[in-house]
Amino acid sequence: AYNNILVKACADNGIAAFTGDGLNGEVMKVACKAIAASGGTAIPTVKPWNLETIQEKLGYCKKSGCFAVAMDIDAAGSKTVEQLAEIAGMVGKPFIVKGIMTVSGALKAKEAGASAIVVSNHGGRVLDQCAATAEVLADIADAMKGSGVKIFVDGGIRSGVDVFKALALGADAVLICRPFVPMVYGGAEEGVKLYIEKIGAELSDTMAMCGTENLASINRDMVLVK
Repeated sequence: AYNNILVKACADNGIAAFTGDGLNGEVMKVACKAIAASGGTAIPTVKPWNLETIQEKLGYCKKSGCFAVAMDIDAAGSKTVEQLAEIAGMVGKPFIVKGIMTVSGALKAKEAGASAIVVSNHGGRVLDQCAATAEVLADIADAMKGSGVKIFVDGGIRSGVDVFKALALGADAVLICRPFVPMVYGGAEEGVKLYIEKIGAELSDTMAMCGTENLASINRDMVLVK
């Protein structure tokens, strides 16, 4: 029910949901069914299992009609560049590598054929004293300029002001996770809609206050970095 509500409500309100994976094989099946029902307007996230399991999960992804596939490597394991390249080839559509926290990691993802990366430390709950994504985002974005690889970021983004700061530091887009959970369980599709509208209104106000007319003109000079 959660996936059905989230995926549809996000699609209806102009953003794309990311769905998850888990030890229970039904998690991916159910998520992909929800994506298919929404016309493929969401991104399933596959964990880095063994190759046979990944192939099985990618089969569900392809049936969903999704427009991209992500792989979550920031808490569930690692893959070599060669292994990631093989997986990227199997995906057959834009491949997103989630869990990048260093410039070298970003360059490896690019070498493996990733269309986008997610700068992410898995909510800061995997490794004690890990850097915040805001601390590493600018360096990673600078290193990837001109590469064609899109830069996404998550981690504590809760308002339109946070979205603005992430874009100013070099992100092309942001991911928000936890706030959508109470929105789904507390208000279903209407709750998701209201939260998306809140983020959009706050972002619009922040842009007006900072003197920028569109997203493309947001730049690093508009934030204070120490």
